[in-house]
Amino acid sequence: MYAAAHTALTLVGKRKAPAAPLLGLMLAAQASELLWVGLNYLGVEHSTVDQAGTLHLEHLPYSHSVLSGLALGALLWAAVRFGWRRADIAAVVGLLAVSHIVLDVIQQEPDIRLVPWLAHPAIGLNLGANPYLDFTVETALSLACWVCYRGSMKLLIGLLALNVLNLPLMIAGHGAAAPMAGNPAALPTVILVSILLAWTVTWLLARSGPQPAAEPEPIAGPESATS
Repeated sequence: MYAAAHTALTLVGKRKAPAAPLLGLMLAAQASELLWVGLNYLGVEHSTVDQAGTLHLEHLPYSHSVLSGLALGALLWAAVRFGWRRADIAAVVGLLAVSHIVLDVIQQEPDIRLVPWLAHPAIGLNLGANPYLDFTVETALSLACWVCYRGSMKLLIGLLALNVLNLPLMIAGHGAAAPMAGNPAALPTVILVSILLAWTVTWLLARSGPQPAAEPEPIAGPESATS
């Protein structure tokens, strides 16, 4: 999925572990994607654009295999649990790292390997094949995370705006990605910028923390009824 959805999920992590730094949770949720960006710049992983102008991530075995996602989650969990000695935060960090692969299996075509060294089987539900359905699902996920976090109205507007900004990328990947074919650095750069933008907007608008729950109206008793 796109940066807005992955970043929105960190709000749920923050709700479950209030002591965790939000930026740290964002790093965990996007660790696989940041690894993908770096490996694309190095030429280890790559994407292709077919003759119809459709983008295929195609070769991302190290950053986005199921085993890599689980291993990254376990590594971050261990680092927080034993390095930082914060057992209350470690599980949330590890689960956010693993969640990246889970969400991408839903969104991407079958290009996610189970293990890096075996090309088959590869999995993916290919939600991205329908850009508008993809947009609806990712926006709904962001909204659900906002509700769980009890965020401000400004945060809601920011999350919705981030999802709207994803629409051109969603459409470009589905038949209009030809301009990216000649520049291998174009896609990872666009994705890196979108990650940093999602982090910045979410962090700035979520800094005030969850909004307090509305106080229930007091039930009028016999005394108040007669006064």
